Amino acid sequence: RDEDASKIARFAVPHPDSINEKTEVIVEHFRDHVRHRINGRAKAMIVTSSRLHAVRYKLAIETYIAEHGYDDLRPLVAFSGTVTDNGIEYTEPAMNTDTAGRPISETALPARFDSPDYNVLIVAEKYQTGYDQPLLQAMYVDKKLEGLHAVQTLSRLNRVAHGKDAPTVLDFVNDPDEIRTTFAPYYDQAKRLPRKSAAHCRLSHTRSSDSRTGTAMRA
Repeated sequence: RDEDASKIARFAVPHPDSINEKTEVIVEHFRDHVRHRINGRAKAMIVTSSRLHAVRYKLAIETYIAEHGYDDLRPLVAFSGTVTDNGIEYTEPAMNTDTAGRPISETALPARFDSPDYNVLIVAEKYQTGYDQPLLQAMYVDKKLEGLHAVQTLSRLNRVAHGKDAPTVLDFVNDPDEIRTTFAPYYDQAKRLPRKSAAHCRLSHTRSSDSRTGTAMRA
């Protein structure tokens, strides 16, 4: 809808200080358009540009959902090693806790994300390739993707699950024409859609920071 597309465009600005604004877009889009899919089991992945970026997204999302009283979005974050931000050290297990408040180990994270307890996974390199989660219904991209890495990352969405319809990509960074060109050698069909339709279209890859057309492609 035009109203939805306008909201996305208004908040999705392309500089690194915009995580809070992008968090609003992601959370509200997931709650309105994703979480009810696959019979209420749908999950999403947020692809970030760095480990620090991933940490800040996790903190921003937790703050946002707490402020709004949301209990239907439960995020996990995946990154390697230790990240220091403003003098505070963060590790993946320390940032991820189970329903009893206990740290989730790195090896246990895939199984925990597979459970109904969590539905959004924030990643920095980890899980962008070679990770199979059939319930991934949407991807939010805040990282430049090129070549085979773009194909491998976006193809996390193409695993089949009963009741799953065409996935959606909401992209804050990449030009849809470049993504379409990258995918062209791998897929038989690529269809351009108007920007106003692409935000919620099936099989869509939409850049949310401008009014150019999105690109829909079979994945």
